[in-house]
Amino acid sequence: MRTLMERDCFSLGGEFSSRERERDYRADYLAEGARHVRRAFLCAFAINVIFYINDWSMEGRPGFLSGLAARTVIVVLSLLCALRARHIAQPRDLDRLCLLWSVPVIPACAVLVMPHTESALFITFVLPNIFYLLFPTSFATTLATGIACSVVVGAGYILPAPLTETSFGLLLGMTTINVVLILVVIRGNRLRRSEWAAARAERQANRALTAHQGMLDAILRAVPTPLLITTRDGAVLIRANDAARGILGEEAVKSWTGLAGMLGWRDATRLSVTLELDGQAAEFETRLRVPGGASRDVLLKATVTDVGGTETLVIVIVDISTRKEMETRLEHQANTDPLTGLANRTSFFAAAEREVRRAERYARPLAVVMVDIDFFKQINDAHGHEGGDQALKAFARLCRSLLRDQDVVARLGGEEFGLLLPESDPASAFALAERLREAVAALSLAPLPVRMTISAGVAALHPGEDAVDPALSRADRALYAAKGGGRNRVLHSDVPDLGATLAGLDG
Repeated sequence: MRTLMERDCFSLGGEFSSRERERDYRADYLAEGARHVRRAFLCAFAINVIFYINDWSMEGRPGFLSGLAARTVIVVLSLLCALRARHIAQPRDLDRLCLLWSVPVIPACAVLVMPHTESALFITFVLPNIFYLLFPTSFATTLATGIACSVVVGAGYILPAPLTETSFGLLLGMTTINVVLILVVIRGNRLRRSEWAAARAERQANRALTAHQGMLDAILRAVPTPLLITTRDGAVLIRANDAARGILGEEAVKSWTGLAGMLGWRDATRLSVTLELDGQAAEFETRLRVPGGASRDVLLKATVTDVGGTETLVIVIVDISTRKEMETRLEHQANTDPLTGLANRTSFFAAAEREVRRAERYARPLAVVMVDIDFFKQINDAHGHEGGDQALKAFARLCRSLLRDQDVVARLGGEEFGLLLPESDPASAFALAERLREAVAALSLAPLPVRMTISAGVAALHPGEDAVDPALSRADRALYAAKGGGRNRVLHSDVPDLGATLAGLDG
């Protein structure tokens, strides 16, 4: 099979060297050639009918009857061949029809020029042009009919008179005309076939391109991963596969508003900067706006590519919403007490570290409260673990209802809880702990016939402390003092008699 870039080889007559390629060329031009030949025959018929008028002017002269018979042969054959040209089915039929017309017409033309009329010399030189240039036959047929026309008609004009200097000039002129016409035919053959080959190659390239585009479209549609192709700046959407339409929504694809509409202005700018610097974005994590005002966590793989001299942006979208949800759940589980839903010890100390840094940087107050449920072991012993769990959950709900959004409450272990209170001075922290104590005392654990109380120790972060541990130690000592002082009370680590109380307890 020939490739599109293969150069054509021509024979001496300007035809394709390859028989198969020449056959294809002539088959493609057969319909046009048949129409052209039919029109040529009709023109020959009409012109020779008109020339009957000129022939009748020679009535009574020598050669009148023979010329009239020759003209009639041309007229009848031209009409018959014009009718037959409608039924040409193969290139060889075209050659045969032209030969069938030429064989009797050439001698008839020779007869017409024998009287040496004023137009005879003109016809002698014009007729070869018709046979060389008018009929779209093969080079061999064209060469044979052209030379035959020149020889026979030339002989008809020159003979039977003796050869003269004029006769030799005529022969030289006819030879020159034939050489020139043969070169013209060869060049014309090469040009027409080169144009045909170029047009055919273009059609093949277009078909291949269409097939290639169709294949790419099919692949894009079949790819389960959402894929977008946009202009370099993302302003115009060139193509989106079915998966992308599914995640973005058909309306968003139809009314594409650029990367900013898909990602938001901030992330679209961040992506553009990354592409400008690196030419690609390997794992660009962002949130994708989807129909209904929701959003999804996605990873984008964006690459700038050159397509036909135009830079385009190919974006692959990987939906990581499920992964992010799982990560969030795992993070929540890692930082949350499973029974109460409060922060666990790890989460409490991580939050404390952040708040201590913030309090130290901005010179803001920070307080901590240590809380313990009084006689919790008795609740467990009397009502079992289910009763104890109910008490812990009820206390957790109460804490969430009383504390501010920025406050952190955590279950540190067993029945012990810790409160982290940013922007709280000692007095406000003590007041909050007291409100919590009073709320717990009034709390009903129905259907359990039991009342619950708490003891709490309050401490503030002192200037110069860069960790929460010293404040927690003071709060824990205050809690220990509250429990030792009869429980169901709140003590602050900075009260004057706290040291004496603790000393008495130690003794």
